[in-house]
Amino acid sequence: MAEQFDLVVANGLVTYPEKTILGDIGIRDGRIAKIGKAGKLKGKERIDANGNYVLPGVIDPHTHPVYMDSIEDLAITAAWGGVTTVCHYAYAKPGQSLLKIVQDWKREGNETSCIDFALHGGLFETRKQAEEIPACFKEGVTSFKMFMAYAKLGWMTDDYALTKAMDIIGREGGMACVHAENGLAIDYIQDKLLAEHADFAERFLETSPDLAEAEGVFRAAYLGALMGCPVYIPHVSSRETIDVLIFLKERGMHVYAETCPQYLALTWKELKHLGPLGKVGPAIKTKEDQDALWEGIQIGLFDTLGSDHAPKDKKVEDDFFKAPYGSPQVETMLPVIWHEGVNKGRITPNQLVQLFSERTAEVLGLYPQKGRLEVGSDADIVVFDPKEEWTIAHANQHSKVNYCLYEGKTVLGRVKTVISRGTFVVHEGEFRGNRKHGTFLPTKAGKV
Repeated sequence: MAEQFDLVVANGLVTYPEKTILGDIGIRDGRIAKIGKAGKLKGKERIDANGNYVLPGVIDPHTHPVYMDSIEDLAITAAWGGVTTVCHYAYAKPGQSLLKIVQDWKREGNETSCIDFALHGGLFETRKQAEEIPACFKEGVTSFKMFMAYAKLGWMTDDYALTKAMDIIGREGGMACVHAENGLAIDYIQDKLLAEHADFAERFLETSPDLAEAEGVFRAAYLGALMGCPVYIPHVSSRETIDVLIFLKERGMHVYAETCPQYLALTWKELKHLGPLGKVGPAIKTKEDQDALWEGIQIGLFDTLGSDHAPKDKKVEDDFFKAPYGSPQVETMLPVIWHEGVNKGRITPNQLVQLFSERTAEVLGLYPQKGRLEVGSDADIVVFDPKEEWTIAHANQHSKVNYCLYEGKTVLGRVKTVISRGTFVVHEGEFRGNRKHGTFLPTKAGKV
């Protein structure tokens, strides 16, 4: 008698970093139980992928459920985009306890997230909050973010505090995530422009210079090396930083690099008319920067792609200088990168799953439970139709924010089915998720 599975995803192009095979995936008890020849596996329930791509669920290492989207909301908009695991930045603002924020977010996520989640700690008062880092390790949180920028907002971590935190993180065996821009230089430039009564939308890129990012990355990596602490650089935005990353990686520095879809698909020239809506930090820069980032992906310089999903309440007519940084990105991430990367011949589907899933799982210490379509791994699966053309619009997105940076962009390739641990979250244009389904994932970041 043929082996019976709970669910079979049949006749799909099962995609790995090193190969693509036409086959069936048999799922039992939330995990992948067998990968067999196309059309051969039997299940209580069966969906036919019809020769579409079957991808491991996307792992987004960079999300912010503190603005217009709560943890519950963010999980829903993520799932619609083929994301089955998110790693939220749990921000402890000045005066708050990092440990308490981590515990509160774990509780809220376990009660309201329809997909699995992990946490990075986020330090805003680093000298003081760094003392809580060892206790956070006991909670399953092993990566911690600090800002080298935003001194005026009171968010900046100076080199003393950064070194202290990296010393503790390094000794505990974790990873430091650093927003790497020279914050004081940027503040000076902003003050200079304010004194000139400058048009900030017109001159936005001057306030987020590639040189300030490159210098910050270099300094963060070397302070990490000094303290024996792996360093993760989120949202790399510039050509100048590519050169620094090549230099660091050639010297064997323990540094990981992430870029984001918005830097790979948009330029400030295209966004300027949206004013504050397109204001993100670091800024979305030029075509030259965009091309350099794609080259970085092609040579294997980047370890991950993250959305930096930060949907903030703002309008086109708001004061540009005062408007907050951030935009919605998690739901559009996979189709935009498929369109700009795979469809335009910049990367293969195999490279895409390496960046979006397998390597991200390795960096966070979630592999092989997450990140690969392998027997024994969680059945986090996306069926993706590369032939369906559709137009991205705020109206067809699920974030609570009232805009989308890709409004009117037509792309080829769409998420059709999303499965988390063997359970449908999105299928046939319908959301089927359960807010109690998602579970907290302890990480072991920075080990690879």
